[in-house]
Amino acid sequence: MLAGMLLGLAASASWALANVVVQRAGRSVGALPALFWALLAGIALSAAGSAALDTRQLVLSPAVGGWLAVAGAAGLLAYVCLFYAFEHGRLTLAVPIMSSWAVLSSALSIALFGERLSVGQLGGAACVIAGAVVVARQAQGQGDAAGAVRRGWLPASFGAAVGFGVLMPAMRRLAPVFGSVGTAGVAYAAALILAVPLALVFRVRLPVPPRAAWPAILLSGLFETLGSVCITVGGRRAPLAIVSPLASLASAFTVAFAWAVLRERPSRGVLLGAALVSAGVVVLAL
Repeated sequence: MLAGMLLGLAASASWALANVVVQRAGRSVGALPALFWALLAGIALSAAGSAALDTRQLVLSPAVGGWLAVAGAAGLLAYVCLFYAFEHGRLTLAVPIMSSWAVLSSALSIALFGERLSVGQLGGAACVIAGAVVVARQAQGQGDAAGAVRRGWLPASFGAAVGFGVLMPAMRRLAPVFGSVGTAGVAYAAALILAVPLALVFRVRLPVPPRAAWPAILLSGLFETLGSVCITVGGRRAPLAIVSPLASLASAFTVAFAWAVLRERPSRGVLLGAALVSAGVVVLAL
């Protein structure tokens, strides 16, 4: 149990770092090109790690294929929305909303894996939802008044929450087949298989990024992959309904970084909502 909880915290730290570099990558080359190349980097890193650490023999079945489809669709939704929201919005506004993915992930874990939450943890889930709603309402007005964000980042933030909330239980289902490390790369590959035809249909350009953008893109792939590996391994050592909220503490770390380093100054209402989300996540993890 303790090992799983610590891995959940490690995932939160990794994803907090990923949030920062994802924003830089998206703003340097655009959300979709940055996403495409970051996922390719994540696939390469995951494949290398899986070859070194995973020893499982693949046993494919129709059920595994179904979960791959779910992981691909959820991952595509999650990462397209994530990169878009970070390119056009502020970390202090988008991240607390996205962190509500832990509530959906916990609910699906209860339904799929028979996990249970206490009354207090259910209260924590309600607190997360309330905080996300407060941030959304306050941030919409703040962004419109300041003219600092583009329309669409707010629904994208909720889209990322839904995508990640479905993706994490799907990855847990796939981990016994593809290994704790390889599962992240497989989920990325499934997302790209769905994304490339859509990119061709809508004529989305995916040029090779300039040299200056590669550090942020590679770090995006690295930190996203490390976070996914941590939560996949952690979910096999502790209930995912507990590990997921711990991993979503990335929101608190990211908001703190954006406040201290990026000098983002959200309104008091946004800070209240972010505090509610963080408090709810802590209660969920107790």
